[in-house]
Amino acid sequence: TRGVFCAAFVSNPADATISTMKKAKSDVGPIETAKSMIESDGIPSLFRGLGVRMFFYTFIVGLQFLVYDAIRFSLGIGSDDLKLYLDVLGGALRETGGPV
Repeated sequence: TRGVFCAAFVSNPADATISTMKKAKSDVGPIETAKSMIESDGIPSLFRGLGVRMFFYTFIVGLQFLVYDAIRFSLGIGSDDLKLYLDVLGGALRETGGPV
């Protein structure tokens, strides 16, 4: 959960800047837009919508794990099966000079 909050916190200023650029419909770049946001509304303007973003990220990641586990359980794949698959894959990649 901390990782989700950190990702939301780090990416929110860029998203807020892009949203402001789209609303303005001008040719001003992202750096100039961010500067004008800070000048007019202060640094908190870069973090507008952060709470919603944190909730949304947490919801999406939780939903992904729910779908993953549902598929895994419906196919009867246990954690030992996954470990065996990853061990075989790692060995094959080492032999072929893959990215491992």
